[in-house]
Amino acid sequence: MNRARNFWDKQAKKFDNSQKEFETASGEIMSRTKEYLDADDNVLDFGCATGTKTLELAGMIKHIHGLDFSSEMISEALKKKNEEKATNVSFSQGTIFSDDLDKASFEKILAFSIIHLLEECEKVIQRMYELLKPGGLLITETACFSDRMNFKTRLEFTSYRFMKLLKLFPLNLNMFKTTDVEQLMSRQSFSILRSEKLFFNGMTISFIVAEKPR
Repeated sequence: MNRARNFWDKQAKKFDNSQKEFETASGEIMSRTKEYLDADDNVLDFGCATGTKTLELAGMIKHIHGLDFSSEMISEALKKKNEEKATNVSFSQGTIFSDDLDKASFEKILAFSIIHLLEECEKVIQRMYELLKPGGLLITETACFSDRMNFKTRLEFTSYRFMKLLKLFPLNLNMFKTTDVEQLMSRQSFSILRSEKLFFNGMTISFIVAEKPR
């Protein structure tokens, strides 16, 4: 985890610029997400990075808390919050298992571009289930590396896997198909309300809305 945290700390100041090529995909995911948000919602944005999406959604809901284990990412997010004078937004550095997150305290949890990087997926999904209120929604967007990729993306991904074998790339990479992500949610007692198999930037993406039973 320390190597991964250091990796993201180093990426923080250039992260927003690196995400520009994914603006179309991000816009599609955000549009779908907004369909499920309500004015009275208390929302957790797990893996919020520099808080761009967190702040974009803040105007639609009661409160949103951005959580990331990179202190440098949170530092960038707090700068944005202060610039925008967002009063219903908070950020903290930590993990999903942080003690200051109370069980059954969120109407919605967002997990964008993070589940495919987790080493303990089952435990994390179970924890998010605990943090949601009955009837709460988990909204996820996950890269599926075992599904269709175009040639360029497959070549880049293969190079990352080779560097990981040489211990030069510190991130965990789960080899999911879209069906694997669905099953991951279902095994933790979530009901799948929506599951889409999308294709952006040469890669297959899983978009899922899963409900904790009332």
